[in-house]
Amino acid sequence: MGDIASSADAGREVARRGAGRYAWYVFSIMFAINFLNYMDRYVFTGAANVIAHELGFGIDGIGYLATAFLLVYTLSTIPLGVWADRSQRKNVVAVCVAVWSAITALTALANNFAALFITRMILGIGEAGYYPAGTALLSDYFSRRRRARIMSTWGAGSLIGLMVGFVVGGVVAALYFGSWRLAFLFTGVPGLILAFLAWRLREPRRNEADEEAVDLDPHSLENELDVEEAHTIVVPKNVVAQFGTLLRIKTVSVLILMQVFAFFVLGANVVYLPTYLQQKDTFGLSSSAAGLFSGGVIVVAGIAGLLVGGYLSDLLNRRYPGARVLVCGIGFLLGAPAFVLAVTIHNLAIFSVFFVLTVLLLNVYSGPSTAATQDVVPSALRASAVAISLLIAHLLGDAFSPLLVGVLAQNFDPTHGLHFAKNLAGQDLSLALLITCPPALVIAGLIGIFGSRWMKGDIAAAVRADRVAKEMAS
Repeated sequence: MGDIASSADAGREVARRGAGRYAWYVFSIMFAINFLNYMDRYVFTGAANVIAHELGFGIDGIGYLATAFLLVYTLSTIPLGVWADRSQRKNVVAVCVAVWSAITALTALANNFAALFITRMILGIGEAGYYPAGTALLSDYFSRRRRARIMSTWGAGSLIGLMVGFVVGGVVAALYFGSWRLAFLFTGVPGLILAFLAWRLREPRRNEADEEAVDLDPHSLENELDVEEAHTIVVPKNVVAQFGTLLRIKTVSVLILMQVFAFFVLGANVVYLPTYLQQKDTFGLSSSAAGLFSGGVIVVAGIAGLLVGGYLSDLLNRRYPGARVLVCGIGFLLGAPAFVLAVTIHNLAIFSVFFVLTVLLLNVYSGPSTAATQDVVPSALRASAVAISLLIAHLLGDAFSPLLVGVLAQNFDPTHGLHFAKNLAGQDLSLALLITCPPALVIAGLIGIFGSRWMKGDIAAAVRADRVAKEMAS
C-alpha cells in the first residue's frame, strides 16, 4: 500500500511540474502579446509630433486622436469582457490580437486626420478585449499567493512595448518625410503570429489555480480567512445585475475610484511626453532622441516600480490582507510631489532624476491593483470585473484627459497655436499638466490608503462564493 501511495504522490508531483511549466508557457505568450499591445498603441505617440506637422493638425489634434482610441477602447471593454466570462478566454484574446494587428498595419495608409481618427478608433476595439480576457486567463493559471508578482511581471511587457513604440515611432518618423508609415506597417504584422499561438492555448478551468493552491497548502490565505462567516455573493445570470453585484464589492469600488484619478494622470502624460520633450522652450530634443529618452526611462524606472509594487504587496499581504490596495495608494501619494518637481524644472539632468522617481512611483500600482481586483470577485466574474473597472476608470479618467490637457495647453498659448507650430509649446504643456495632475495623484493616494481596510472581508466573500458554486455544480 505504501508503494502505491508513493507512486501516486510521485505521479501527482510530475503532473504538477508539467502544469507549472505549461502555466509559464502561457505566461510567455501573454507577456509577448502585452508587449505588442503597447508597442502598437504607442508607436503613434512616439511619432505624433512629426505626424501632426506632416498632416497639418495642432497639439489639440493629438489629444483628439488619443481620446478617440481611449473612448472606443473603454466602451468596448464591457461587451468583450462579458464575452470572455461566457466563452473561452484564449479565443477572445486571439481574435482581439488579430484585429488590432491588422488595423495597426492599415494605419500606414492614413493620409489625413479623419483617416487617422478612424484607425485609432478601430484599434480601440481590438485592444479592449485582450486585457479583461487575459487577466482572467492568467488568474486561473496562477493562484492568489503570487498573483501580484505575476501581474506585475506581466505588466512589464506593457512598459517594454511602450518604450519600443516610443523609440520606433520617434526614430522611424525622423528618417524622412512620410517614413512614420513604415513604423505602423512593421509593428502590426507580428501580432498575427501571436494570435495563432493564443488560439492554440489550453483553456483552464475557472478558479483552477486557487483551488489547487488550497488543496496543496493548508495554511494558505483562503484557509485562514473566516470564510464561513463572510457574506454570500450571489452571482446572477443577468449581465446588468452582475455588474451591480461587482460594484457592491467595496474593494472593487475603491480600486475603480482610485484608478479614475490615476488613469487621468497616466493617460495625459504618456500621450504628451515625447511632444513635451521636443519643445524648444523645455528641452528641444529631436524626435528620435525624445523617443529614446522617454522610452528608456519609462521601461527602466517603470519595471522597477512594477517589481517593487508586486513584491511589497505580496510580502505585506501575509500580514495585512489589504496590502495590495494600500501599496497602490502610497505610491500615488508619494508620486505627487515628484511629479511637480519634474514638470517645473527644465534642466534635463534634474528633470531626469525626478522623472525617474515619478515613473517608478506611478507604476507601483499596476500589479497589485490587477491582482486585488481578481482576489475579491468570484472566479465566474473575473473578466467582467476587469471590464467594468476599465470602463469606469478609463471613461472618467484618461478617456478625456489628453484632450483636456491639449485644449488647456492650446488656450494657454497667447498666439493661439503658433507656439506648437514653432515647437515652443513646452511652457503651455507644463502649466496644463501642473494644474491637473498633482491634485489627481493626491486624491488617488488617499482613496487607496483609506480604502484598503475592506479587502480582507471581500476576499473571504469571494472564496465563499466560489465554494458555493463548486458545491452546486457537483
